[in-house]
Amino acid sequence: MYLRKVERYLRQVVHTSTDWEDHALHLPPSLPLPPAPILLQKQSPYTYYQNVCTASYSHWAWSWERWEKHLDWMALQGINMPLAFTGQEKVWQATFAKFNVTSLDDFFAGAAFLAWGRMGNIQGSWVRGPLPQSFIDAQFALQGKILARMQSFGMMPALPAFAGHIPTSLVPLYPHAKVVQSDAWAGFRAPYTQVHLLDPTDPLFVRIGAAFLQTYQDLYGFTAHVYQTDTYNEMDPREASPAYLGAASSAVLRSMQMVDKDAVWLMQGWLFSFSRFWTLSRMESYLSRLPYESLIVLDLYAEVSPQWEKSQEFFHHQWIYCVLHNFGGSLGMRGDLDTIATGPVVAREKSHSLVGVGLTMEGIFQNYIVYDLALSMAWANSQVNVTEYVRSFAVGRYISQSSTTHHYLERAWNVLETSVYAVRHAYGGVTKDIVCLRPRWYLIQASFMPTELSHDYERVLEAWTLLLQAAASSPSLQYDDRFTHDLVDVTRQAMSDGLVQIYQHIQNMFEQRQVPLSELTAKTADLLDRMTDLDLLLNTNQDFMLGPWLRDARSLAGEDGDDVAAAYFEYEARNQITRWGDNNRNALSDYAGKEWGGLVGSYYIPRWRLWVAELLRAYAGQVEMDMEGLNGQIEEFEVTWQLLRDAFPTTAQGSAVTVSRHLYKKYTHSDAPAVKTSRPELSSVLCLLECLW
Repeated sequence: MYLRKVERYLRQVVHTSTDWEDHALHLPPSLPLPPAPILLQKQSPYTYYQNVCTASYSHWAWSWERWEKHLDWMALQGINMPLAFTGQEKVWQATFAKFNVTSLDDFFAGAAFLAWGRMGNIQGSWVRGPLPQSFIDAQFALQGKILARMQSFGMMPALPAFAGHIPTSLVPLYPHAKVVQSDAWAGFRAPYTQVHLLDPTDPLFVRIGAAFLQTYQDLYGFTAHVYQTDTYNEMDPREASPAYLGAASSAVLRSMQMVDKDAVWLMQGWLFSFSRFWTLSRMESYLSRLPYESLIVLDLYAEVSPQWEKSQEFFHHQWIYCVLHNFGGSLGMRGDLDTIATGPVVAREKSHSLVGVGLTMEGIFQNYIVYDLALSMAWANSQVNVTEYVRSFAVGRYISQSSTTHHYLERAWNVLETSVYAVRHAYGGVTKDIVCLRPRWYLIQASFMPTELSHDYERVLEAWTLLLQAAASSPSLQYDDRFTHDLVDVTRQAMSDGLVQIYQHIQNMFEQRQVPLSELTAKTADLLDRMTDLDLLLNTNQDFMLGPWLRDARSLAGEDGDDVAAAYFEYEARNQITRWGDNNRNALSDYAGKEWGGLVGSYYIPRWRLWVAELLRAYAGQVEMDMEGLNGQIEEFEVTWQLLRDAFPTTAQGSAVTVSRHLYKKYTHSDAPAVKTSRPELSSVLCLLECLW
């Protein structure tokens, strides 16, 4: 609680704030005293943090230095139940060795895909595998530091446990064990899917599960008595009888309690949202045998698809209201602040077993205001006034400014609040920007990962205008990394919205075939030109660049720079954000795509150029597009790109304010507010930009 008060002090009194992008705190020469005591009262015991996917989509390649800062941010937010999954592969090696398995090379997923290997969806490391032992050892050591830091903050990290997924090499060693192959997942083919699942009712299940937890405690010497695992993540049980479902869940808990009598199973409730298999009666059968004090269910998507109310609070078990919001780490600006500002409070009023609020986004580094509000709800005893909250967020986010500048900033955030962040029950995550998708017709849709705009395009332009007016009125904002991040983000969204309109215009022109070829050619040139400008913009801010992602991946090869290892890690990094797999029918291609400088220019634009060339050829010849041939060309390009080793910038290229102003004038045909270029007095700047870290 005390660190959360520090965070409140920084925001409310000093007018600076922490966030997960590791932006600098802006501190005055001397810290002012608060005008009154800062009073906080947590409304439920736990603030949970992370989705099992976050470990791969966001921090699989982090150094300890990056982790240390992020853990400090977590503590300042009052997070006290974080997921702690790093480094477990070393423990699995030691565990399965006790069952005579000598190698897990075919079992462990790739370094950037460990989340789905841990969930039993995939196995093995394609193209450049297997998972290097040096990585396994380094991650094990890293986890020791992470756990120690979490302990120092009084956190209760949720540790991994056995879900039932086993290596193929174990199966012949125990021929009488009940083992099934899971269904193929997400278009993958053997040997990278259909992972063997040990039936929870088989005695070997409890033996392996207990052995893993005992080994974990022996190696790390620590437990907080909370364990996270999911046997049926995006896969269904082999039987539906009440007796079987009850026995299956009981076995998972029993494997924990064999080692830790105080064990609490932390279950992701995603399975109940994802699959139609889980009728209410089957949910009850699966949950009802578990003691109240031994289970906490994460209502993983509560802001959109809450399960707690229709399931009688997971049949009278402890549960946590979670905000998922994001899939794959996509960057589109979208959210439902009103629901987040009311949902946890309403749930607390109605529920007898709500024990916390949590963040369960698949990827971080996007739409920070959504998660900042969600974290605030752990302390709210009544519904939050969203307009007042957003005003406070804006005031506390930037270097202290004049009243005129504050006016522009507050208005900009108010516009965003009532547009992109006012999408009620925003199903399917944030908006997926079409530049990130393999080009084809009919890309615009409103379902999962929607590309259809759910906000008024003109409102984003209005917010863009106001941010540029703020920059014009206060030159110091050019050097505020939070402001430049937000300016790039809003400009990016405006540019992406414009691409949707251009794309739809091109589709109409092609289908109606009533305009001369020259007009269609000009429109497609406009599309590609906007994408090129988007890449230019994104490269002005490190938060929106491909270079740091690849740099962090390559750094996993160590200081000696083992070239084979560096090539492996770079491939993993490139593959995740593009094709997401190999030989899996492109089922997950672009799922984790990002509007990043360098990625737009080197990967997305070349695909769109191929599409435009085929489109114009077909239009000129009055024939249909050869989609089979086109997709073959695109596929060849994609596969080649993933194996490249070319370098990308890792620091900002140019001025975000200057580029944003240029694009504003170019695409709105209006003059952007002029920005003064003189720097403030160095003495004050150095004080303001002093970084707490």
